[in-house]
Amino acid sequence: MTKDDSLPGSSGDSGLAGPVIAALIVKEAEKAEAAAGSVQSRGLAVISSSGTLVTLLFGLAALATKVQNFVLPGSTKLPLCLSALFLVLAAVLGIATNLPRGTEAVALRDLRPLLEDRAWNAPAVNADQQIARTQLTTVESTRKRNIKVARLLITAISLEIVGIACVMWSVLSLIFKA
Repeated sequence: MTKDDSLPGSSGDSGLAGPVIAALIVKEAEKAEAAAGSVQSRGLAVISSSGTLVTLLFGLAALATKVQNFVLPGSTKLPLCLSALFLVLAAVLGIATNLPRGTEAVALRDLRPLLEDRAWNAPAVNADQQIARTQLTTVESTRKRNIKVARLLITAISLEIVGIACVMWSVLSLIFKA
């Protein structure tokens, strides 16, 4: 049986719990990073859809002002303004989901002592445990960051929904006033 020597715990005996625990931590790290990528891509989708809707609003406003004798009813102005505001805020929060964020990781300066003979020649199980501890710290940090970014995304999507509802309010006001 061959093992991947790049994983923590791979150098220990197969009957020990350490390699199993280390493998679990590595999988959790991969899931946390995948979740971060998913939230960021959804944030980009909010930016795109909100930007498109705001552009359409301004396009419709431009067309409406060029038509002779067209006067935008007062009942549509508030919901259109609110719609633009909510959609722009949604786009800003979508952008915020993609801001770079740091995570706790091993400081490179802390690795230098590991190159000394005493640490280099120590039993591998000690290194495996330290690597697993460091990876767990990184996973915890990534999850905390993901929760914050997910909250931004939920707020962005909510604002986008409210913005769309305001457009519908304006359109219905226009239809029923006509």
